[in-house]
Amino acid sequence: MINIDFLVTGCSTRCRHCYVNGGPGPIMPVEDVLLCIERLDALASYLPKTISFTLDHEPLGHPQIEQIIRAASRTVHIENYHHGMTSGMGLMGREDRRKVVRAYFDCGYRDFGITIHGNEAHHDEITRRKGSYAAAVKAGEFFKSEGAELSVSLMLNRFFAEDSHSISNLLKQLQPNYIYFAIPIYTPHRNMRDFEPYRASLEILKSLHSRLEEWGQDAAAIIRQAERNTTAAVADCLAGGLDIPSLFAEKQDELYLSLHQDCMLYVGNSGVETHCLGDIRSLDLRSTAEVITALPGNRDYGAFYNTAVLPPVKDLISALRDLPPHTLFGDFPSVIYRGLSELNVPLLKLQT
Repeated sequence: MINIDFLVTGCSTRCRHCYVNGGPGPIMPVEDVLLCIERLDALASYLPKTISFTLDHEPLGHPQIEQIIRAASRTVHIENYHHGMTSGMGLMGREDRRKVVRAYFDCGYRDFGITIHGNEAHHDEITRRKGSYAAAVKAGEFFKSEGAELSVSLMLNRFFAEDSHSISNLLKQLQPNYIYFAIPIYTPHRNMRDFEPYRASLEILKSLHSRLEEWGQDAAAIIRQAERNTTAAVADCLAGGLDIPSLFAEKQDELYLSLHQDCMLYVGNSGVETHCLGDIRSLDLRSTAEVITALPGNRDYGAFYNTAVLPPVKDLISALRDLPPHTLFGDFPSVIYRGLSELNVPLLKLQT
């Protein structure tokens, strides 16, 4: 499977846990967007694999998003994968927001979501955008009023214990169709490093047991699995024989590409591009498809890691032992999941 992260705009926020290049950025001219959609559809006709694209980062902030979403729904060889997540800021700043959402409905897209990081002050601190909490809540209310399916993602951080009452009140207010609970993954990315002071511990997660149940989660399962996903537990995995280089050498069946606002097509997800294939407007699509077909999968953001320069395992274990033992790493890449499964270590999957 191939997915192309199609960046038609920048993002309205600069979330500290963002593992892609989120943040303010240019808006792709609508003429280029429409041409890129046509070219991607033509490119897909030469590819033997299932291929989709996702309009990112904050497509609802594009002035011509209605025209774009209608064009994206008419492709023949490539599918627009609609994730529907928004900060709310782009949408709620639009006078035509009802018309825009109706365009999504007309094209068969009815699912939308917002992410919450705690109470208003803490949410805005983590997103690094004042007013982002209020915009997210208003967007959630608007989606519900228009008849959309609303999901709320709860992104665990160290504020959740003190903010749990506020979070519960918000969920009662919004009455979302789905509630997701997630711990931000760790990657050595410039944004992710800013999140480390906000990362939650196992103790904080355990203190949320009754709240997790209230939020529609299987609290016991989450906590039981999270106990295997602390810094101490990962050190134990390494001591038990977990071999990181061999895991990252395993074949992956998903390939990520990214298409930037300047129409340059890259291998890798936004934020972890490995090399540039060229300008989609002028590329020879048949030969580009041959190059893409020959590429290995890269789902686990392998561009972050150079396993050839990893220190000896004993040094990794020692470094992990020096960290607070109950800090939660978040969701491991799927390649690590497979390795942990071989060691009979329960897997941490926090989205339900």
